[in-house]
Amino acid sequence: MTDQKPFGPPTDALPLEQAMREFLPAEMWEEHARATEARKSLPKRPTYLSSYISDWDEAKAANRVANRSRSARAELHRVWNRMLAAMKAKLEAGELTAFGQENPPFGPWHAIPAPAWRQLRITNVRKGQATVGANIVHDIHILPPDADDHMPTGTPGRPKKGIDIIRAEFQRRVDAGELAGSLAAESRALADWYRQTWPRRDCPTPKTIENNLRGDWRAVSRRTA
Repeated sequence: MTDQKPFGPPTDALPLEQAMREFLPAEMWEEHARATEARKSLPKRPTYLSSYISDWDEAKAANRVANRSRSARAELHRVWNRMLAAMKAKLEAGELTAFGQENPPFGPWHAIPAPAWRQLRITNVRKGQATVGANIVHDIHILPPDADDHMPTGTPGRPKKGIDIIRAEFQRRVDAGELAGSLAAESRALADWYRQTWPRRDCPTPKTIENNLRGDWRAVSRRTA
């Protein structure tokens, strides 16, 4: 028996919630703990469903409690959103590598390209979900820096040579109008981008990228002609 799942994230990958605790600065979690405690420590707002408020001072005190409660909720929300943004920035920069599943429980698992995090939004940390439009990535796991992913990324016979990842960046460059003037120049630019974004992985040669993207390049050229 082996501990590694035949279909799943790499063995060393951590669930999203655990990864956030592992890789976000301790100061952020301390700030979150303070904001959570501040929210919990507020007295509950009095309710007067069955009685009439006759004391003006009592009414003002109730309003003050309500205002403090709203402020504490807003502060906790701000701190949490800042933490999500920090985690997303690490993923977008390629500092951490994410893996997710389509259509659980039997859908395929994929490495999530770093550029995809420009559009993805983390929507449920506990469940490890992120969305872009109507599409949901499930059960996100995060691989620590310098760990071996053991995940194929698209080039036959060379599992770490990520043509699928490069193809996603190519499409982003198409959408952003950032393509080079020729397929050869674009292939060199994509090779440079891959080396900078995924320094732990072997990089396809510009010629290999060119051969794999030739059909995509022609399709883009026809659309823009």
